[in-house]
Amino acid sequence: MPYSRIDTAPKTDWKANFIWDSSDGSEENVWMCFRKTVDLAEAPGTLTAFISADSRYWLYINGKAVVFEGSVKRGPTPADSYFDSVDIGPYLKSGKNIICALVWYWGKNTSFSNTDSGKAGFLFEAGNTVSDSSWKVCRHPAYLKDNGLSQPNYRLPESNIYFDARKDIGDWTSPGFDDSAWKNAKENGKGGCAPWGRLYPRGIPLLKDYGLKDYKNSDLYKGRTILVKKAITLDIPYNAQCTPYLKVESKAGKKIRILTENTWLGSVSDTYITKDGVQEFEALGWFNGEHITYEMPAGVKILELKYRETGYNTEFSGMFECGDEKLNSLWQKSLRTLYVTMRDNYMDCPDRERAQWWGDVTNEMAMTMYSLDANAYLLYQKGVASMLGHIDASTNVLQTVVPSTEGYFELPVQQLAGVCGFWTYYLYTGDRDFISSVYDAAVNYVNLWSIADNNLVNHRAGSWDWLDWGSFADVAAIENAWYYYALSCIKNMAEVLGKNSSDLEAKMSRIKTGYASLWTGGGYKSKDVISPDDRANALAVISGLAEKEKYGVITSVLTKKKNSSPYMEFYVLEALCRMGKYEEARARMLQRYGDMIEEDYSTLWEGWTKADGTMNHAWSGGPMVIMSKYFAGIRPLKAGYSEFIIKPQMSEPDTIKCVVPSVIGYITVTETRTGASFVLDASVPAGTKALVCVPYSDGQSVKLNGSVICKNNSFAGADNVAFVEADGGFAVFSVTAAENTDLHFEAVG
Repeated sequence: MPYSRIDTAPKTDWKANFIWDSSDGSEENVWMCFRKTVDLAEAPGTLTAFISADSRYWLYINGKAVVFEGSVKRGPTPADSYFDSVDIGPYLKSGKNIICALVWYWGKNTSFSNTDSGKAGFLFEAGNTVSDSSWKVCRHPAYLKDNGLSQPNYRLPESNIYFDARKDIGDWTSPGFDDSAWKNAKENGKGGCAPWGRLYPRGIPLLKDYGLKDYKNSDLYKGRTILVKKAITLDIPYNAQCTPYLKVESKAGKKIRILTENTWLGSVSDTYITKDGVQEFEALGWFNGEHITYEMPAGVKILELKYRETGYNTEFSGMFECGDEKLNSLWQKSLRTLYVTMRDNYMDCPDRERAQWWGDVTNEMAMTMYSLDANAYLLYQKGVASMLGHIDASTNVLQTVVPSTEGYFELPVQQLAGVCGFWTYYLYTGDRDFISSVYDAAVNYVNLWSIADNNLVNHRAGSWDWLDWGSFADVAAIENAWYYYALSCIKNMAEVLGKNSSDLEAKMSRIKTGYASLWTGGGYKSKDVISPDDRANALAVISGLAEKEKYGVITSVLTKKKNSSPYMEFYVLEALCRMGKYEEARARMLQRYGDMIEEDYSTLWEGWTKADGTMNHAWSGGPMVIMSKYFAGIRPLKAGYSEFIIKPQMSEPDTIKCVVPSVIGYITVTETRTGASFVLDASVPAGTKALVCVPYSDGQSVKLNGSVICKNNSFAGADNVAFVEADGGFAVFSVTAAENTDLHFEAVG
């Protein structure tokens, strides 16, 4: 998979000005139209436009849509913003060109996810064409304040859409539109000035626009005239980020409201007031759902109802399938949940908050490694860069949600998980520059903890003393395990970077001594709880605090205790697999996620019941990783997949098909168990080394690409394939692939 890193240097040589109308630009929820006529002697093949807006823009050139919803939420630091780079060359022609932009200024300082500059603005620079006072500007009169309906959740900077078509100004993006009555724009300072601050590259691709689509049941309503007020619900195949569209025939003054099943949580909604005759409208503020409801008044004739899906520009590149349809459904629901929580940033949920909580982000990044192409890595890099950009040098705190307008915001255990995620990201990508960029911040953060005389950390509550949803959390055992795990991951980074890790090792030694005192014979437990907690004992395994001789007892804890939320369930399943308890992991997964699997909905819940929060929370998608990483058995052994393992775990007759979109290419396997026989087909990318583990028992014969390489417990190798060992029910072979290599192993007899 192609791999790239985001550019974190701001652009400083701006010629363009931020422009707006003559107002002070502070009014909330304003839609502004801009037009510029440009004469070109000849059309350029390519021409990059640098564009920024607070808060969003839609770009049109010569009547054609160029950018659907440009800009990303502020900011990379508390005071700065982003700009887009767009190739507009294909849309330009020799002679007269009309450039148009619709800009939506939110103007709300919300708790999380966006920092409002306090002043609306639009910036455009493409060669000699720059935003200045020569641009024409008009406040769109049809976009009104929605004062009569419930407002979106206070965490969202976006407002509801309220469009009165009786006040519409017509097709103002068309080249023939007469803008002579429009005013000239007001210049408010060149790019890089206050209050928008320095402008950084957005770092992520522009949105993917899937185009207008019919709903699954659109045909039921085409051509139908509504006789009495009626709520019509249209269905999308899966939970998607979308903007709703309508084409109707109506008399003026009819109110149509559009919402989704997630509106009750505070997601945005849309209202459209009809004009006379045939008309069409698309509400440009995205929301999400599977079921889009149009509240239709009497007297409206429906001509078309559609939706436009948009989303983060990445490809679904991974795959997992097996004979258990419940597991297949869970993997796909994990994927859909991941994708609907990606846009400007990895977010916790697309309806209530759209905020970058770092515990969620860490899980989402791990899911990305098994499902999406390398474009998705940029979203994690952007998130990390933003988190680093919000560090207060006087505190060294890594904030859990950035941007945030509530001062610094820290959930310590989520940040410790995030530090561990830095190492995970390096292991999957091999990006040494990445860990170099985060190393000092990670060290400074763990140094905020102090260790008490009992060799356990003094509790750090942070902004909100939260360890997980769910019940009976063992604070001391969970916190110390996370702390030790974070120290271990930073120590690994230090070794790669050639840093001195003696201080880290000394802290690890003390915590290991202190943690041993929590062992009760029935699992790890502090004095503050009645019985051992599944999360604490899982983290003891993952962090390396638990010795193997304790695995039997810990397995008993993890099969009996079910305190964790879906967020921490990922780590419980990971611990079971690390202990080799794959069937226990599978049984727990199917039991805990049973209701979500059975629910006729494409995404996963925030909690274990629908009433526990949102219906689309990516932190719940850990089973995707477990299935691909352990059930199919594909995971890196060395950074960047330079060496990786394929070790399937199948105790029953079944076939597993898995594709992992790694940084060195697609790793594909098909694994089939039939009775005592096993067939493994694998593709190993060029330039890598793979350990391929073929399930095997004494007396079986093993064939590779049709040739016997094992008979009567005597093993041989082949070209680029060497026998390593027979251990734990597997014959292990080392494959050195100078070029893409297809392997077909059979264990029979």
